[in-house]
Amino acid sequence: MKEVYFDENFGRLHEAVEGGTCEVFEFRSPSGTIRHMYIKREIPAAIEGETYYDLVTPFAYGGPVILDCEEDGEWDLVYEFVQAFDAYCKENRIVCEQVRFHPVAENAVDFMGCYETDWVGDTYGTNLKAFSDPVREEFSLSCQNMIWSALEAGVEYRVTAKPESLEEFTEFYTKAVEGGEPGLGYFQECGNAFHEQLVLVKAVYKEQVIGMSLNFLSAGVLHTHLAVAHPGFAYLNPVHVMRFGLTLWGKDNGASMIHDGGWLVMNGGIHNVDSFKRQFSKHTRFKWCIGRRIWDEEMYGKLCKAMEMGSGADSFPAYRIKESDPCAS
Repeated sequence: MKEVYFDENFGRLHEAVEGGTCEVFEFRSPSGTIRHMYIKREIPAAIEGETYYDLVTPFAYGGPVILDCEEDGEWDLVYEFVQAFDAYCKENRIVCEQVRFHPVAENAVDFMGCYETDWVGDTYGTNLKAFSDPVREEFSLSCQNMIWSALEAGVEYRVTAKPESLEEFTEFYTKAVEGGEPGLGYFQECGNAFHEQLVLVKAVYKEQVIGMSLNFLSAGVLHTHLAVAHPGFAYLNPVHVMRFGLTLWGKDNGASMIHDGGWLVMNGGIHNVDSFKRQFSKHTRFKWCIGRRIWDEEMYGKLCKAMEMGSGADSFPAYRIKESDPCAS
């Protein structure tokens, strides 16, 4: 089963979010194969009448990945890839690129010689394979107590793999979040493209749905994507119960890991809450790295000048300094 974050369908699903078009550059040589998926975005400033572009990873992780390689030939293959992709970028007026490497795949390690790479923090997960009882081994004691209290109060969880429709989730989501992304069409496209990989979890109290979560199963790993809770039932900890249910389901169905890379909808807004995710990850963390590369130094400088930004600004790319990265919170 293909890793969801490297799937071209996933890239196309996030074209509107990232403001560009999904493309794939696949490099093949006798040394091996590298596949690189990205969103190509038009830069909002023409230089000498020409339109230029930059690249960004589709939400939330990805980057170039080695598909196959000769034994001990990784560095040679990556070097060849850099030469080929550099020529491609120059030919297609691509100025620079920002990569959000995949924490679980650890592809940042292979491409540190290609990109200026920074560690920006950890992501969290639950190891289902290493522990016979991942709830007791990975969940914090306070988290376990919240779950037991909610279950005793009558909260139930219900897990559905390969749901026939995401209509119920869409309706629940739109009632919980105030505007913003993703839009309604997103969930329809998500259901069409990833039906076989979706795992839907509900929290139910007295036959009323008080929470729902949407998750992906790919390559043996469960990726949390969106968890939504009814604000009036927050005291019953529905998100904790859903995460508990997903853990038991994943363990029973042979998943090796849950990776908490998704988003939590609370109080009408979307949040990437590290403090929440750490509750399920006493032993399991992953390094999340960002890669940056300027493929055309001269044009990068001209664009920064045109947008009245210094090329040495901390934000990257500097000419987009007023734009926010939806994955940086």
